[in-house]
Amino acid sequence: MIFRRASFLLCVLAAAPCHASTSPAPPSVGKRLTEETMSQNLRGMEYAVRGSVVIAADRINHDLTDPDSETKHPYDHIIYTNIGNPQGVGQNPLTWPRQVLSLCDLPDECGVDHPKASEMFPADAVERAREIKKALGGSTGAYTHSQGPLAFRKDITAFIEKRDGGVKADPQNIFMTNGASSAIGMVLTALIADSSCGVMIPVPQVCRLHSDLINFSMLTLIKRAAPWTDTLIIPLHS
Repeated sequence: MIFRRASFLLCVLAAAPCHASTSPAPPSVGKRLTEETMSQNLRGMEYAVRGSVVIAADRINHDLTDPDSETKHPYDHIIYTNIGNPQGVGQNPLTWPRQVLSLCDLPDECGVDHPKASEMFPADAVERAREIKKALGGSTGAYTHSQGPLAFRKDITAFIEKRDGGVKADPQNIFMTNGASSAIGMVLTALIADSSCGVMIPVPQVCRLHSDLINFSMLTLIKRAAPWTDTLIIPLHS
């Protein structure tokens, strides 16, 4: 919620009209944001799933799909496997989650309360959509609690307790995030006090881990994947 409001504020400031002033305009000093003035950590960060191989694949894909391209290749299509994207390579989407989502987004009279809802959707999808709409206050477009809707966090704690043999979990300690990547960033932000900190990561690992560590002014040097005693982690500014 904080980020959304900050983004909105930036948009408002950027869109605010400039008022005429009698003061002379300051002399031009060129661009404020350049490759030299930007964060050098961000500039040097690499994200493997969006790296040189994918850039080359995009270029080849353009050649293959552009009828005016003069570049020829001995194949007719590209299969992207740089990320875990099963639907991108032909897997059919899961039906039930999409049914629930559509019912949540539809107005009640067209969805969960429609006279023929039970004919168009499975009963458990309708029931689940009702629970979600109630937890969200009736709308999927409204802001929610920064940790995620309480009802959802209670479902997560119930799952954890069942999985862990009755070990109690507190929904107030649950933080829902927009995917694993944002969760990794949040955890690293909390854990890394300065560039003297080291983070031990496995190999192979989620590409976001390494790119985030570089952005946090850290460098991970991996000697071997396992065991941990063969993994060397040093700060960037040692």
